[in-house]
Amino acid sequence: MRNTLNIDTITTYPLKSAGGMALEECQVLPYGLQYDRNWAVFDKNLKVITAREFPQLLGISVMIERENLMIIHDSRPVLNIAADTGKLFHNLQVFGENASGYDTGKAARDFFSDYLGTDCFLMYMGNNHARHVSPKYGGKPQDVVTYADECPILLISEASLRDLNGRLEEPVTMHHFRPNLTVAGCQPYEEENWKKIHIGDCEFEVSQQCKRCVLTTIDPISQQKSPQQEPLRTLATYRKHPGDRVAFGVHLIPRKTGKISTGDKVLIIS
Repeated sequence: MRNTLNIDTITTYPLKSAGGMALEECQVLPYGLQYDRNWAVFDKNLKVITAREFPQLLGISVMIERENLMIIHDSRPVLNIAADTGKLFHNLQVFGENASGYDTGKAARDFFSDYLGTDCFLMYMGNNHARHVSPKYGGKPQDVVTYADECPILLISEASLRDLNGRLEEPVTMHHFRPNLTVAGCQPYEEENWKKIHIGDCEFEVSQQCKRCVLTTIDPISQQKSPQQEPLRTLATYRKHPGDRVAFGVHLIPRKTGKISTGDKVLIIS
């Protein structure tokens, strides 16, 4: 008899590439977890900026207060960003995908331009401007996503991380992979075999395996890149698909929305 599967942690990342917010419960909306990647930094050419190029973004913490975003860094005063002020831009780019969003104003521009050392804008997507999930990522015409790379939700099992760490000289944490949901009680990489799952009030379709990039090699605490390119190098020895990048974790697309909580059972529908 198999172990019971359950949700171990829930994390939303309101500002793309910044620190996450651990939650006991969360609303799942069509675009994913509430507030997840609703804000992102864009350069002067209106292309998204991430911790791949600017690891110091990982050093920023955030909180949500009355729908507003609070930007927290120990070297600066807390910055409170109202949700949807400013001009609406329709020509943003997120890794080649079109997006739109509201400019959140001069204080945010000045903060991030100074912090990152480059001219940039902080954009807020808002509830009416979610992007469509590309068919190449398993999206259907009605599927939407915020400023996340590809799909609404990332899930990883605790067993998969344990298996990886058993192969590494220096273990890594789940924070290296930035999942929204972690699951306890299954076998390593078992999540890749699921097609549809039920959690709390919600149902999800497993759309694809998550292909990993250099961001996994950046320590979320020190913001330093691994000289050995770990854990990506080790993942490539046993998790690389022919002609593709390495995979770790799976993407979910909500098919029924509602509330989920830590401890909720994960029921495999198919």
